[in-house]
Amino acid sequence: MSAQWNTPNVPHKGWKCLDVVDVRANGESEDDANYEVCQMCGQERIRFVHIMQHAAMPDGLRVGCICAEKMSDDYVAPKLREREVRNRSTRRAKWLTRKWKVSRKGHPWLKAGDYHVVVCSEGRPPIQYRLFINERRGQKLYPSESAAKLAAFDAIEKMKARAES
Repeated sequence: MSAQWNTPNVPHKGWKCLDVVDVRANGESEDDANYEVCQMCGQERIRFVHIMQHAAMPDGLRVGCICAEKMSDDYVAPKLREREVRNRSTRRAKWLTRKWKVSRKGHPWLKAGDYHVVVCSEGRPPIQYRLFINERRGQKLYPSESAAKLAAFDAIEKMKARAES
């Protein structure tokens, strides 16, 4: 899709932001990421994509922060939302580099605030991994220890968000 600022019938104001997405949320390297192009101005290599909606455009647009500000006529909230997503991505990337201890049974574990996380290997090859958070056994199995650890981070973030609301 080409830039929309000069396209007739595309509203410039009155947009609402539905979400902000990091295209590198799964830890892709800078070179491997599928960056997006701002659908409003055509700016390339957008990492943090603001998903905007308007009543006159049911499909919405995926744009960068500056266009999100102009479209919503809000020059504070888009930056704050993007900073929140950026900070979460940074915390998630550092999660795997934290100092994980090893239990007597050989399972990696970590105490993160009010959360006690244990990653246990299960089964015969191919070995899969299960999470325990505060002694609650997770339902899913993960293909790698790293995948299980990242799932623990995501689960804790969701629990914190629920507790705050």
